[in-house]
Amino acid sequence: MNEAKYSDNFNESWDIYNAQLKKIGVKKRRDALTKGEFHLVVGVFIFDDNNCVLLQKRTLSKLNNPGKWQESAGGSVLINENIYQAADREVSEELGMELEMIPANFFFKEVHENWITFWFAAVAEFDITKLNIQVTEVDKIKKFEIAKALDLLKNRGIDNTWESLQLITEKLV
Repeated sequence: MNEAKYSDNFNESWDIYNAQLKKIGVKKRRDALTKGEFHLVVGVFIFDDNNCVLLQKRTLSKLNNPGKWQESAGGSVLINENIYQAADREVSEELGMELEMIPANFFFKEVHENWITFWFAAVAEFDITKLNIQVTEVDKIKKFEIAKALDLLKNRGIDNTWESLQLITEKLV
């Protein structure tokens, strides 16, 4: 694979876990995971006071799901980081917004083939025109009413992200 053509950092290190979330090692992003090895991922949906949600569209230079819509911010948990620190960092890096994720912001986890996603949601006041997006990873951001966000994610989003938004909004109401 020609790593140079992607905006992803293939040198970043991840703690690797088993299915019971016990740390079993460390690998770099470029390293293949074997069956039973998982890296952790966070996804954050940010809502405003008008019950709209902020979504981002990934750049075309991303290795996975280029050009697709996704949650407000998200990404891999780095070595020696917990899920809360990772969620805070991803929001800060991708949106230029400072939020502090706490256990009350955590909604659920999803286990996939070799990663486990921890889903968060927060309500925050923000001016979308003043957010400083990470242009290497984020093509654009936009606020949507929940129904429109669900439709967009179903049709042009990362697989099943719409289901995570739907579960979170059902719990928020």
